[in-house]
Amino acid sequence: NDDAARFALKVPEFTGAAARTLSEDEFLRLFREEAGALLSIPEHHNLAHLVTFDGGARPKPILVMELVEGPTLERVVETGALDLRQTFAILDGIAAGLEAMHGVGVGHLDVKPSNVILRDADPLAGENGTPVLVDFGLAGRHLRPGCATSNYGAPEIWGLLPKGHQPSPIAADIYAFGALAFEILTGRTLVNGDSDVAIITAHLSHDGDFRGLDWLTRDPNLAQLAEVLRGALRQDPRARTPIRELRQQLRDVQPLVSVRRWPLNAHAAA
Repeated sequence: NDDAARFALKVPEFTGAAARTLSEDEFLRLFREEAGALLSIPEHHNLAHLVTFDGGARPKPILVMELVEGPTLERVVETGALDLRQTFAILDGIAAGLEAMHGVGVGHLDVKPSNVILRDADPLAGENGTPVLVDFGLAGRHLRPGCATSNYGAPEIWGLLPKGHQPSPIAADIYAFGALAFEILTGRTLVNGDSDVAIITAHLSHDGDFRGLDWLTRDPNLAQLAEVLRGALRQDPRARTPIRELRQQLRDVQPLVSVRRWPLNAHAAA
């Protein structure tokens, strides 16, 4: 039945960095404890709809979500089917979804291009669809140490925190959004390395001054964009620009950036 509702089932995956910092029992306990946070996530057209959360399911809890159909943002970037107008619209939609989550104190905590689905995309018509954040498997009101994708994980996820500061999932989302924004604007990942350890080390040893941002700063049309991204990528989570302000700043710089072609690079003049 084509009209039947279809759902995505998510169980927590105890792999990678999480396995280095938590026992599996601790990991599953934290997942169950976030049930209330998950159920508080509002309905929003840029967020996959949460149907239910079964924290008592065994052997692992189950998260049931709307199945959002369409290509991932990661795939669209790989195929080059973007222009700058579409890219800024996608970023605004992702930020809008995060703003709705942050309004109830919940972070997504796994913001990355593969966790954004472009609903109702029609590549032949040049329409990339509505960006929808999916996969709330790490979402909640608390960080889980080591639980992130290395290219987008904020320093505090890897253990670097200002003295006396409690880690904020909201600030971690802002950092991940900054890394994602750089990637879909330029077609290149912000942080590169031969291993997860090398990538994580890069996150721990900067203050928004990533090498990838240097050439943006040297271009008068892109320098303001570089500063906007740096505001999201500060090492100190307290210094990062709130997502609502980031949305407005990206809207403000779009006219300057739009004199270039996508993907932005040192030779992207129109």
